[in-house]
Amino acid sequence: MKVTQKNVRVFHIEIDDEASFLEYFRKNTLLLKEFFLLVEGNITKNIAFVLEQSGVCYKEINNCNIRFGGIKKETPLLEEEPKKEVISEVLSEPKQLPKQLPKLKLYDRPIRSGEEIIESIPIVIFGRVNSGAKVFCEESMSIYGIIDGLVQCDGEYIVLSGISPRGHLIFNGEIVDRETLKQNVLQKIIVRDNVIEIKDVV
Repeated sequence: MKVTQKNVRVFHIEIDDEASFLEYFRKNTLLLKEFFLLVEGNITKNIAFVLEQSGVCYKEINNCNIRFGGIKKETPLLEEEPKKEVISEVLSEPKQLPKQLPKLKLYDRPIRSGEEIIESIPIVIFGRVNSGAKVFCEESMSIYGIIDGLVQCDGEYIVLSGISPRGHLIFNGEIVDRETLKQNVLQKIIVRDNVIEIKDVV
């Protein structure tokens, strides 16, 4: 037997009613195929049929005790040890300061088809995100070219100048509807009170 741990990109979907789920799923099928779906709620025969026919990977989790999000761990308090007298030595060599991590990463080029970028710091892309390219960022992003591939941003904001009919954008776990975005207009997307806001950058 071989057991390996994998990191998987997941969407958690809670079904309220069949019609709204089917409309949402049909609109976003191509994007959702890139993720493992955890489906909670009443999976009707129609929903099960659509999921099976689409070829997405999913799991019904109505009876699972899965916790979503981080778990805050309490750190036990340690008893203070009695203070000991320490004699420090004077070093002749100067102490080296720890290297600072870069503040952001800059891509002054298009992101090629088939290329996958995963970053944990803010990124700026001066170019197009081509069809078949995937960009995942845990922090804020600025993209000064058309999004024709898949972009996922989990930061405070994303600035973009447009998305093609083939492009997909996920911002803080929400799929952004292309119809709410303008073409060739610089826009900034943020989340305020759990609602996505899109504003023109002037």
